[in-house]
Amino acid sequence: MNLFPKFTRIAERAKTVAIALSLAVIAGVGANAAYAAPKKAEPVAATGEFKIDPAVQAKSLTEVGPMIALAKINCEPVDAYLMGGTEFDKNGAKVKGQLYEVACKTGPGFVITSVSPTEVGQAFTCSLAAKLQETRKDSILCLLPENKPHYKWLQSVVQPFIPGCEINNARVIGSTSTAPLIDRYEVGCAGHAGGVLDYAQLGQTAPTEFKSCILLEGSNSACQYTTKEQMMEPLKAVAKVADADCQVNNARFVGVTTAGDGYYYEFGCANKPGFIVATKVDNTFERSVPCASAAGLGGCKFTDAGAAMADAKGAFSAQLAKGGFPCTVEDYNVVGTQEQTKRDYIEFKCKEQPWGLIGFVPQTGSKSALKAYDCFMDATVRKSCTLTTTTTLTAQVDKLIKIAQPGKDCDVGEVRYIGESDSVENAVLVEVACKNKRGYLGVLSPDRNKLTDSVPCKIAKAHKDPIQCEIKDNGTYASAD
Repeated sequence: MNLFPKFTRIAERAKTVAIALSLAVIAGVGANAAYAAPKKAEPVAATGEFKIDPAVQAKSLTEVGPMIALAKINCEPVDAYLMGGTEFDKNGAKVKGQLYEVACKTGPGFVITSVSPTEVGQAFTCSLAAKLQETRKDSILCLLPENKPHYKWLQSVVQPFIPGCEINNARVIGSTSTAPLIDRYEVGCAGHAGGVLDYAQLGQTAPTEFKSCILLEGSNSACQYTTKEQMMEPLKAVAKVADADCQVNNARFVGVTTAGDGYYYEFGCANKPGFIVATKVDNTFERSVPCASAAGLGGCKFTDAGAAMADAKGAFSAQLAKGGFPCTVEDYNVVGTQEQTKRDYIEFKCKEQPWGLIGFVPQTGSKSALKAYDCFMDATVRKSCTLTTTTTLTAQVDKLIKIAQPGKDCDVGEVRYIGESDSVENAVLVEVACKNKRGYLGVLSPDRNKLTDSVPCKIAKAHKDPIQCEIKDNGTYASAD
């Protein structure tokens, strides 16, 4: 039996690092970009857009190949343009170069500086340039049709993750400065939820990764182009599996398992208490967790604790009764989870079960059977009962041993619950240690109202019975029994 798996909040696992380093490079280049270079793109007065010179464009496309190779950027150029001269600081000295914009068959367009036939400056994407332009109006922007808008290249990249997404906006959230070297983009889709992509920086090979907006809600990488309702929409099908009657009015990401093989989401319902759902990473339903049982997952935020407890008690009472265990649940305790069978190990307290009730209770969607027994049986293996105390169980054994062994002055000091009887189903083999050091082995009947076949420890030892007393000093009473 596995306890609830530990989890970590993905917002903490995937903190977005600052983009200061990348933007500093853009600022150093963009601020000095010379749009007065010969044969450059000239502005059209009516629109303010640049008119591209075909001759410069054709010549530029033949010149950028060696630069791309020097920069080790994976790009098959389909268009290029000499944007002008620039000057920047390098080790305290002023260095001059030529700025080229490049459009690639796949992947982001970028700007690169040619310093010499054997040296290029650091390249930066058109999207990063657009990010800088928000605060530096004099900085450079990409002009080529293939690079406009700056996120045009993302249209094909996002399709495997959000099929049918028509990008209507995108932005650079940030860039890492340590491996894996990625740029993080938010993508907005027309009419439905977008998401966040981690894409390798120019010249790097990090794999592309996708995160839905709800995973990053409240973090530094929170989405701006996707509404809360759009975030929730893809998850409503999961909530429907967990509880078809729930009218979902809120949802949030709770966490991921340590193994990273699943997510937890909380759902709020307009018409009833909510719940938490465990899914696979592709959001396939795995199991549901009532809010009243979700303390190990940090608890619920959308459901009042009292309402959650009352709802869970009613649901468990009905589930137990259907399984043949009448129990109007007064209290319960979720001990752990058996992941393989999708069952929770839960202890219950109710008047109908004087010796407690504990066992494996199927979660929503589980095909496994309910299996329950009292705390006498639990004491033979797991010893998990707390709502029904060992004092309560010992008191019953004390009562029964006095009937089974009258006149022996046995006040029970300790009981060892050995296991289920091989001959009588649900009967429990016990070792009883009296405070006067008399000791016995016996069988606690299935109804827990008789202690049968009680044998003194001394006799069991003399007969070399297969089961012997093991409690320290048990059966060492000085006189014969």
